[in-house]
Amino acid sequence: MKLLSLILVLTLSFIYESIAQTDTLVINLKNNQVEKIDISQIKMIKFENVVSVDELSQQTRNLTLKGNNPNPFNEQTLIEFEIMKSGNVEIFIYDNAGNQIQKLECNNCTTGKNSILWNCLDKNSNRVPSGVYYYEVRFDNEIQSKKMILVK
Repeated sequence: MKLLSLILVLTLSFIYESIAQTDTLVINLKNNQVEKIDISQIKMIKFENVVSVDELSQQTRNLTLKGNNPNPFNEQTLIEFEIMKSGNVEIFIYDNAGNQIQKLECNNCTTGKNSILWNCLDKNSNRVPSGVYYYEVRFDNEIQSKKMILVK
């Protein structure tokens, strides 16, 4: 079993959805690396040096994830978000097993409402099958994620 002795920044909603849907715990580390652990190998989760549970809610949010439209979808979907200042936005798309299948980018996104089209293709330009997918939007050290459903 792999032991982690790193300071973690957890995206709780993403982890909750991952635990509920898969057998893999996905942890986003502060250094932008992703650690995946099989749930059956976890015996205990211990948090140390937690200063405040609602510390993030007191920070200014520069990212608001609106969702994807339509959802469920068939051929393509628009992932919609709003940013408070211009900058680069990354969107990572994961399959139900927690594998990253695509990365979308919006370089120099403008302030305000934005959207990025996902055409249901993976990194190798292969059409992905019907199922549940997760997308994670990253901007200015903030990460938000949601679930989407592809039906054919």
